[in-house]
Amino acid sequence: MTRLVDYLPLFSQQKILVIGDMIADEFIIGQPERLSREAPVLILQHTGHKILPGGGTNAANNVAALGGQVYLAGVIGDDRVGEELVDYLDKAGMKTEGLIIDSSRPTSVKTRILAGGGQTVKQQMVRVDKLKTDNISKEIEEKLLTYIEEIISEIDAIILSDYGNGVFTDRVKERVINLANQNNKITAVDSRYDLNTFKNITIATPNKEETEKAVGFPLDSPENIRKAGLKLKEELNSDAMLVTLGGQGMQIFSEEGISHVPASNYTEVFDVTGAGDTVIAALTLSLASKAKMVEAMKLSNYAAGIVVKKSGVATVNREELTEVIGDTV
Repeated sequence: MTRLVDYLPLFSQQKILVIGDMIADEFIIGQPERLSREAPVLILQHTGHKILPGGGTNAANNVAALGGQVYLAGVIGDDRVGEELVDYLDKAGMKTEGLIIDSSRPTSVKTRILAGGGQTVKQQMVRVDKLKTDNISKEIEEKLLTYIEEIISEIDAIILSDYGNGVFTDRVKERVINLANQNNKITAVDSRYDLNTFKNITIATPNKEETEKAVGFPLDSPENIRKAGLKLKEELNSDAMLVTLGGQGMQIFSEEGISHVPASNYTEVFDVTGAGDTVIAALTLSLASKAKMVEAMKLSNYAAGIVVKKSGVATVNREELTEVIGDTV
């Protein structure tokens, strides 16, 4: 009998294309000094600054942390933030040739101002988002699709990471999914606002809130969860649907049937930020490694159980996953 841990060494053989909204998470860190005389606000002495991957790049970062080979396709601006983000991704070993520079729109960035002393936990004071949500231009759309068409035969699976920032035009969605199906590639979708428009995919991973929005009724009972999962699977014509339910665990709906797992280590939750990116990364790598749907769900559940114990947008590696899984089948 195959143990879950047996799939982990296969992750490094999988080539995963991550398409979507590439967002930079910017952190500006300061030491509190005094109250300002200009307004009732703190004055911070700047002590640090960093750019980390967010949005689609966080999903990609999770794939890379688990050992997968990452190809990226998306749009960034001709700016400092875009340069720093690409530099980070390059150093992490990801292939960034598919990140198209669009000088007409800035790199999407979420800037967080953090305050705290050297020996204290930094507290987020405010967040400023700089995002363009209108659709990418026809020219950029064409460049993006050309890159995807060129590499489709090389990759094993595609993650479509939709944060509503304009990359997934109707044409991009339709063309990418058609290409994947024509080439027998796995398609895994994480869409924050527009899940119903992704048809004929392998699997999607909506959380409770996203599922409720997509089906139009609350997931307030086991029967409604079942009804919602089956409804979405049918409407999207997907092979499977994985609904993540926070403290209630996960439930998968597939040709193998309906299966539920309780949340892993939920009593030790510290921060759920970015957990959805961890779920879709582990799930996609598992499916590409020929795990069954229920096995892939279990692996992604263990991965999520690790990442929620970490502060901020974090990743999981195979060593951590191996330790938690043990000899589970």
